[in-house]
Amino acid sequence: MTGDRIRNVWIAGIAAIVLAVSAVAAAGRVSELEVTIFRAVNDLPQVLYVAIWPLMQYGTFITIPLLVIAALAFRRMRLARALAIAGIGVYAIARVMKEVVDRGRPAALLTEVEGREEFGAESLGFPSGHAAVAGALTVVVAFQLSRRWAVAALVLGAIVLVGRLYVGAHLPLDVIGGAALGAIGGAIANLVVGTDRRVAEPAAQADAAEPKRSPNT
Repeated sequence: MTGDRIRNVWIAGIAAIVLAVSAVAAAGRVSELEVTIFRAVNDLPQVLYVAIWPLMQYGTFITIPLLVIAALAFRRMRLARALAIAGIGVYAIARVMKEVVDRGRPAALLTEVEGREEFGAESLGFPSGHAAVAGALTVVVAFQLSRRWAVAALVLGAIVLVGRLYVGAHLPLDVIGGAALGAIGGAIANLVVGTDRRVAEPAAQADAAEPKRSPNT
């Protein structure tokens, strides 16, 4: 088993534990710690919304086909398959899990929530679909593309998690569970299609790889 496959197995295993624990916790009462974290983020200034909202779209369903199309345009077939499998898979599973856990949105569980998005009266919170999609795409990108792309995906994923608390859409356990579900989906997709890194070697590394010539030749 290659290094990437081993790492993906570990990611899937650890994320599965996190998902299970967070789901059990989310089915109970909202803890004081969770409320404190939520309040700290949800009470941030309104002016941040303009910057957070566009970046938060990384976790929406429409991002999946857009990234798949981009991957196909660059003839990255394996990347396209992994993005589609992980993204669509976790989006569907998240919708099912919402009904199983049956946890409401923050406004249904807490008072004085700063709601920056509109939700249906019966809308459910756990797990966060945005966090699940972002987590899935991030794990796929981290193993299929270069380190630079992986860092960018991690930053966007983190913004999605914080952003969902900021707009009043989810509580902390919702985004933790969503991210864990996404990580499972991304890791499984990588295991199914395999990884296909194409990282350009720095010039120094390329020179080091060349056989050294004797100064007398």
